[in-house]
Amino acid sequence: MAILKTPEQAADDEDDYLTMTFEDTSSSKRETLTEKKKRQAREAEIKGRPKSKAELAAEEKARREEALNTSQLDPKSKGFKMMAALGYKPGTALGVARESNGDGQPDDRLLEPIGVEVKSDRGGIGADAEKKRKFREEAAALNEDLKKRKVDEGDFRERQQQEREEKRMTGQIFGAMKVCERLDDGDRGDAQADPSEQGLQSRPLLSINVLWRGLVKEKLLKERDRRMRYDLHQSLSRRPTYDDPDEDEDDKLAMGKKPDREVVDLDLDQDDAELDDFEALPVAEKLSRLVSYLRERWHYCFWCKYQYPDESMDGCPGLTEEEHG
Repeated sequence: MAILKTPEQAADDEDDYLTMTFEDTSSSKRETLTEKKKRQAREAEIKGRPKSKAELAAEEKARREEALNTSQLDPKSKGFKMMAALGYKPGTALGVARESNGDGQPDDRLLEPIGVEVKSDRGGIGADAEKKRKFREEAAALNEDLKKRKVDEGDFRERQQQEREEKRMTGQIFGAMKVCERLDDGDRGDAQADPSEQGLQSRPLLSINVLWRGLVKEKLLKERDRRMRYDLHQSLSRRPTYDDPDEDEDDKLAMGKKPDREVVDLDLDQDDAELDDFEALPVAEKLSRLVSYLRERWHYCFWCKYQYPDESMDGCPGLTEEEHG
């Protein structure tokens, strides 16, 4: 029999752990009649309060999921009894077993009823199939766009690389043209071959080799434009009757005065079909022709930057830039 002790006595005997102590609950306050009526009224109010749509939907969803999660038919249901009368047994398929025809395909009969799919939206019959079709089309279009972007990015990188290579080779072409012009003018002994120093052309433009004729024409055009700007400035700052003793022949010609010597017509604006055909060639072809001309005519290797004494060009690694490393 357990001994009832007050809390004070239990505190005094706390070292005696074998002694069981119970609190006296006989003195707890009982529920009054008023409190009981209030409690019952609250419970009745809670039970009588109508549930919201959200609560009803949650309860319905819970009941539906509980029913769908049940994999077996209820043995007490009428449907199960009807199927059992036809020979159905739990865990087996309903109907006559299919005979194997030797192809090794398993029996694909359903072991459980077809599951219920609850439709929660307002779409009509076939709406889900239409959504799936649109989704597949959008996915296919997205994949096609990604493939096209990858191809475009590859083409863009290739074009960028090709443009950089052509720009570099264009600079090499101008360098080879300058070498051809210098060697050709040195062979002719023309001390005033540079249009920027002479101011006028010393020989017809069409007589220059087409390989570097474009370079000479470009220099002459720049010189002519510079002269025109200079003449315009002088015409605005001097009177036409002014005679400058230090004025050279070119300035006199620009001012409309009679020159002391005869000049050659530049003919910079005339058609040049040969030059147009050469300019239309690919950049690599133009560079190849210039390099070949320097080797054959002057025994000069554009990649070595050296003029060899004879046509054997002993010591030159090869004809192309790659062979020179």
